Amino acid sequence: MGPHREDLRRQAGPVMHFISAGAAHGLVKAVADEAGVEVAGSFGAVGAMLDKFKSGEECDVVILTNAQIAELTANGGVIAETSADLGSVPTAIAVREASELPDVSSEATLRAALLAADAIYFPDPARATAGIHFAKVLDQLGIRAEVQARIRNHPNGATAMAAMARDGGAPIGCTQATEILATPGVRLVQPLPKGFDLETVYTAAVATRSSRAKSAAEFVARLSGESGRAARIKAGFRGYVIRAASSRDGAAVRGVVESVLAEYGLSLDPAGIDADLGDLDASYPARGGLFDVAIASDGTVAGCCGLYPIDAKTGELRKMYVLKDARGSGLGGRLLRRSLAFARARGLERVELETASVLKEAIALYAGAGFRPVARAHLAPRCDQAFAIDL
Repeated sequence: MGPHREDLRRQAGPVMHFISAGAAHGLVKAVADEAGVEVAGSFGAVGAMLDKFKSGEECDVVILTNAQIAELTANGGVIAETSADLGSVPTAIAVREASELPDVSSEATLRAALLAADAIYFPDPARATAGIHFAKVLDQLGIRAEVQARIRNHPNGATAMAAMARDGGAPIGCTQATEILATPGVRLVQPLPKGFDLETVYTAAVATRSSRAKSAAEFVARLSGESGRAARIKAGFRGYVIRAASSRDGAAVRGVVESVLAEYGLSLDPAGIDADLGDLDASYPARGGLFDVAIASDGTVAGCCGLYPIDAKTGELRKMYVLKDARGSGLGGRLLRRSLAFARARGLERVELETASVLKEAIALYAGAGFRPVARAHLAPRCDQAFAIDL
């Protein structure tokens, strides 16, 4: 069985075509149902979906891993400013609905549960995110050879879970939590235990080749926005959504910047270096740039990052801030990678930034991404260091 094809025709009119990771299938269906949108396309293992996208299959909205969309953004395959992270999905253990929930909370109990199962279902170990990872888990546990005869691989997580529900017996399965929750007849046990766990960030964007880009962008905005928050949580997405900021986010963004600055003994300067916060649209998108916000599961703004072109070859990274409670989740890295992908999509060759030396965590992030210190005769108020990266 190949990738799942979806064709939901509710009313006359154009159909919106998706090429999507199977992990987002349930979310797309839920939001499309609510919006009355007709959906068609392919949902399956991300490797196969990326191949479909690159082969030119009809597509309005593409949903793949954060890293894959960053690549497509940088090479012009998607419209950069429409990109939105939908949140993260854990790789999890599942059993049939009628089965008791096994203890899989530690290395020992996970090994025991897998050895006790009469079959082990998981998606393609070569092309599916969860399948690739779970094959490594079996190797980590040292039981791959022992359970090999009981492994039941399927093209994607949805087909693996559907087969497990249908086939009977006392099996166990592993795939993305969203695919488990969307499949009748199976139950989610819990995410893989620490040391074996995997969280995958999925990102949606409008395909550059879309013939209905405006409607597609509206759908992505619904997927990633406040109206889609309940659907995302119900579908199994968690963590932070990252999307382009709107004018409505201005006050919350100023609050984030002011809070982080105060934490380090610095002050907001609304008439000077922080004047760009007065009108995010005019300061960034209107100048050919982008300003992203990170939204927590409760709908509040937890971080931000802006980038705009200084000239045809150079961009400036500005207002890269993450609230203290949101640090340690990889959020800063996600914001930075999105900005650099956007810069590459705009044809920029260099990105520069200025910062304060007291912001040690941010400086470490920049260094890890490849930024290097550069000398400048003049720095903006509040800043005492400058960095740059060649793209």
